[in-house]
Amino acid sequence: MNNKLLSNFFSLSSLQAVNMFLPLLTLPYLVRVLGVSNFGLLSFSLSIIMYFNILVSFGFELSATKDISINRQNIKYISDIFYTVLFVKLTLFFLSLIILSVLMLYINELKDNFLLYYTTFGIVLGNVLFPTWFFQGMENMKHITYISVIIKIITTASIFSFVTESNNYIYVPLINSLGSIFGGFISLFVSIKLFKINFIFPSKESFIYRIKNSFHYFLSRIANNGSRYYATTLIGLYFGNSIVGYYSMVEKLFYALMSVAGVISQVLYPYMSRERNIIFFKKIFFYVTLISIITIIPFIYYNELIIKLIFKVYNETLYDLFIVMFGGAIFGIASMLLGYPLLGAFGFSNHANNSLIYSSFIYVIFITFSVLYMNDIYIVSFSLFVFNFSALLFRLYFCFKEKLFLKNR
Repeated sequence: MNNKLLSNFFSLSSLQAVNMFLPLLTLPYLVRVLGVSNFGLLSFSLSIIMYFNILVSFGFELSATKDISINRQNIKYISDIFYTVLFVKLTLFFLSLIILSVLMLYINELKDNFLLYYTTFGIVLGNVLFPTWFFQGMENMKHITYISVIIKIITTASIFSFVTESNNYIYVPLINSLGSIFGGFISLFVSIKLFKINFIFPSKESFIYRIKNSFHYFLSRIANNGSRYYATTLIGLYFGNSIVGYYSMVEKLFYALMSVAGVISQVLYPYMSRERNIIFFKKIFFYVTLISIITIIPFIYYNELIIKLIFKVYNETLYDLFIVMFGGAIFGIASMLLGYPLLGAFGFSNHANNSLIYSSFIYVIFITFSVLYMNDIYIVSFSLFVFNFSALLFRLYFCFKEKLFLKNR
């Protein structure tokens, strides 16, 4: 079992390492070639499209992963989950496409850049096709890691090859969307062949059950990820493309760091769902939190050096945003580990989800007030700290309420 965990950890770690390293190559290049304003426009358009990406995901990365992990020896049941989730996601994809098209008719900011938004929308189709949730549930991540790494290397090389001047900005979402769709088709084919998934046309009952079973997880993802894109959307609308560009530069570094904890959560969640080994979890939680503190404090202290090395940009706004936003990283990592795999694995998914919903409610109020009444980008960026700290407090409360830390196994 430990070998399986280590294998999945190194597979996901390799994938996240690529996810962290390649953006560190393309980010400064894109900022330099496209300019901060065009980079901000790309970030703003992505924040709009990511709402649809959350809708299409519908929380299956948690609900379906858990069901597959528990029942993975039952190929008939696994096949039913596989095709039902795929069918639900396809349905939500076409619904999203209709909604986006309607919005194009009434919102000038979208209509003026309709090609950009439709091009960016391709990543939503890639999400539909890419069954990461399935490989996580089967605890076999190496194949999907190979596919993801190869696709990301190709897309990164393509960006350097084709994006050579500021008016090439449309090529960035085009390349990313094509890579996402192509990788999705390959991974879908591999999953069906490798695990011998039998085609089962989803029944009405199965379709409805999957939606109901995942709805609370979906609300959690809206609260967590949706609130993140809400910030970018508001900043783009009220502060302009340049400021949203600076904000997005720091934000991408922030979530690249947070993705390390995400790897650990993804690897542990299927294991903890079956074994519920609280002693093992406590050790992981302690060491990850300790390493996070040791890592993040120097990051904040040497913020100017890090930004200059990565972006080759000398800007006081960037330096200050880095300090404010990275201040909440330690709380975010601890919160992530307490939700999934701990609360979720022990049957308290409602607590894990509600903690994000409650903290997101606080976050949305805070950021809306900051934008509309304070009009200060630093106060707005402090919302990341508010969200992560409040989420941690809520999850700690639920852990103590359910006496999870007192369990002896």
